[in-house]
Amino acid sequence: MTGFRTLQDIVAGGYCLSCGLCTQLVEPGVIDMALTRDDQLRPRARRGLSDAEQALIVRLCPGVSVTGPFGEALADPDPVWGEIRATYEGWASDADTRFRASAGGVMTAINRYLLETGQVDFVLHLRAGGADALTSEPVMIRDPDDLLQGSQSRYAPSAPLSAINAALATGERFAVSLKPCDVAGVRNLQRENPQAAHNIVFAAAMFCGTVPSRETSWKVLRRKGADPAADPPASFRWRGNGCPGPAVAEWPDGRTVTASYNEMWNQDRWTTQFRCKVCPDAIGLQADIATGDFWPGAVPKGETPGENAIIAHTERGAEVLAACAAQGYLTLKKTDLAAIADTQPHHVRLRQTFSSRVAAAAIG
Repeated sequence: MTGFRTLQDIVAGGYCLSCGLCTQLVEPGVIDMALTRDDQLRPRARRGLSDAEQALIVRLCPGVSVTGPFGEALADPDPVWGEIRATYEGWASDADTRFRASAGGVMTAINRYLLETGQVDFVLHLRAGGADALTSEPVMIRDPDDLLQGSQSRYAPSAPLSAINAALATGERFAVSLKPCDVAGVRNLQRENPQAAHNIVFAAAMFCGTVPSRETSWKVLRRKGADPAADPPASFRWRGNGCPGPAVAEWPDGRTVTASYNEMWNQDRWTTQFRCKVCPDAIGLQADIATGDFWPGAVPKGETPGENAIIAHTERGAEVLAACAAQGYLTLKKTDLAAIADTQPHHVRLRQTFSSRVAAAAIG
């Protein structure tokens, strides 16, 4: 996208994703992330930024700069799904991982494989933590048994790339396990930063259902008779413990509120940030592997053990999937793009209508 010259242009135009990468492109403490009055997480500069700083931020910001593929391009990429090396339906072979994680636990199982085989020293991803139950924090997971702490989807504003410099400062090899837009930011950084290109050795992305505001989740609790403002829960789980699994809020005194998948996602209008509405890539086209729910017809029909649609976009991704299956981390069944499209028709529509949505946004 063109026409952006400053960080403020990006934020004011609605193209900020809240990834936090901009906080890492200037000296520490100059830019931080804060919630706005309309419940979005946005960068805040504490001093004026130089022209060079502004240019670097605009160039690497995944809100306005999305390129690809990352790695060797195929001669005939799919117009929707991109570079395809392999397609599977699959799940974590470990029953506990499969049950507790979102969908079938594929990302968690891959991360465990990478850690236990010594291919990475840690995994950078998100888990619950911070000011309240909906807040997420980026963490560097080194112990495979800690991976399940961050195995669920986090449907709230977050800034995972605000930890990318700390991760790079270790000098160690690591994987990232994030949203597609976060992976796009990582790839932008890798194209210009040799250390990032060398040390970030694997990228996984989930198919993204957009980033709603925190208000979307709090509405569920209000319908259930809770007041999250006056009496906030200690924890909140959007999905998992089954597929799709219930949303669960818990209070320190043992009270619990649960909501079904349909109650969580279909009874209120989502308050999605603008940039998600014009997203060119909610399916992880630049990741080594991308994965999402495998629900024929696109909606869950009751609870299942958990299944993932999986696409390897790079040779590295295909190699890791094959090794995970051979060593018992994943159970894989070959499938094709038609089956994946049937489980994710909304993503097909998003990709097919991208140019018209961006054109409409430019007119507006």
